[in-house]
Amino acid sequence: MYSIRRFLSVSLLLVILGGGLLLGLITYLTLYDELDEQYDAELIQSAHLLASFWREGQLPDQALAALDEQENRYQRYFVYQLWNDHKLVMASAGAPRDPFTPLGSRPHYNEKDGWHIYTLPLSGQRWLVLAESDRSRRSLVDSMAAVVLSPYLLSLPVILILVWLAIRRGLKPLSRLTHAVANRSADNLEPLPSGKPVRELLPLEQAINELLGQLQDALDREKRFTADAAHELRTLLMVLRLHADNARHLTDASQVDASLQQLDTALVRASRMVEQLLALARLDPQVFREQDGECDATALSRDIIANLLPLADARRQQLSLLLEQAMPVAMPAESLHLVLRNLLDNACRYSPAGSEIAVDGESLGNRVRLTISDGGEGLDDSAQKRFRERFSRGDRDQSGAGLGLSIVDRVLSLYGGTLSYRCRQGDLPAAAIVTIPAARGGAAL
Repeated sequence: MYSIRRFLSVSLLLVILGGGLLLGLITYLTLYDELDEQYDAELIQSAHLLASFWREGQLPDQALAALDEQENRYQRYFVYQLWNDHKLVMASAGAPRDPFTPLGSRPHYNEKDGWHIYTLPLSGQRWLVLAESDRSRRSLVDSMAAVVLSPYLLSLPVILILVWLAIRRGLKPLSRLTHAVANRSADNLEPLPSGKPVRELLPLEQAINELLGQLQDALDREKRFTADAAHELRTLLMVLRLHADNARHLTDASQVDASLQQLDTALVRASRMVEQLLALARLDPQVFREQDGECDATALSRDIIANLLPLADARRQQLSLLLEQAMPVAMPAESLHLVLRNLLDNACRYSPAGSEIAVDGESLGNRVRLTISDGGEGLDDSAQKRFRERFSRGDRDQSGAGLGLSIVDRVLSLYGGTLSYRCRQGDLPAAAIVTIPAARGGAAL
C-alpha cells in the first residue's frame, strides 16, 4: 500500500545522502585542486632552491636536508635528478636512472605516470629534475577530506531521526482528520470540527463537509418523503379496506355498486400516487441532473394532449395546442414530460366541466415560456404555497395524490426553470406559466 510517510522519509533520505555525497565530492575535488596548485608552486620553488646551491658549486646536502624535513613534516615524497651533459651525476634513492621527461632548453612542468615533474635547465649543459609522487598528495587530500566530512557523517543518524520526527509531526493534522472521520458514528453528519487550518488539508476538509452536507440533505429528504408517503398510503389503504368491507357486507345492489365505484376511484388514485411517488423518488439532484439534453416542447405537448384526451372527454373539456412551430428547449424529453403531464393533468382534473384548456408558448431570446391556460379561477399566492407542498390537493374528490406540483417544482429547479400562476382577469383565463432555458442552437429539432 502506498504510504506518504514512507515516500517522504525515503525521498528525504535519498536527498540528504545524495546531497552529502555531492558535497563530499565537490569538497574533495576542490581540496585537491587547491592543494595541487599550492604544491606545484612549492615544487618549483624547491627546484630553484636546489639549483642555486648547485650553481655556487656547493654540495646540496643542506638543501636536501631541508627537502627531507619538508617530506617528513607534510608526508610528501620527493625525488631529484642532476644531469650534466646528458649524464646522470646525482639522484635520490628511488629515482629512476632515465630522465622523467626529455631534457630541454627551457624550464617546464609535466605530469607523468603519477609524478609531478619540474625540469630546470642550468648553465653548461646541466639540468635539475625535481619530482613529487601524486600518491602522497592524494593521501593528504583524503585525510583532509575525512576531517572535513566526518562531522557530517557522524551527524547523519541524528539528521535522519530529526527528519522522521518532522515528517511525523507534519502529517499529524492528517492523522487527526483520519481519526475524526473514523470515529464518527453513521448518524452524525455534522461538519467536521474546524481546528487549526492547514492549507494542504483545507480542500479535503471542505470536500468532506460538502459531502456530509449533501448526505444530510438527502437523508432529510428521504425522511420527509418516507413520512409523507407512509401517511398518505396508510390513509389510502384504510379507504380501500373500508370500501372493500362495505362491498362485501352490503346486501343492497345499488349500495354495493356505489361502494365498488368508490373502491375503483380509490384504486385509480392509488395507482396515480404510486406513479408520482416513483417519479418523485427519481428526482435526485445528483443523478437526475446528469440527464442533460434537448427536446421540442411543441411535439411533446402534442403527444401529452393526445394521451389526456380520454380524461378531457370524460369531463367534456376541450384540449388544444396553440403552438404551430417547433419550440426547442434545453431539457430532456423525460423531464419536460413530467412537467407538462402534471400541469395538464391538474388542469383537466380541477377545471370546471366543459372548460377549455390550451397550451401556448413563445420564445424570449434564451428562454422559452409555455402557458397552460384553463377554465378555473387560478391560484393566489397562499394557494400556490399550499399546493406546492407534497400530498396537498385542491379537491379531495379527485384522484390525484397531491404530488404533481412538487414534481414540477423539483424538475424545474434542476434545469433552471420557473413556475408561476396567473389568476383569471376578465377575459384573460387563469394559467400556469413555465419558463425554461431555450436550446442552445435554437433550431427546430
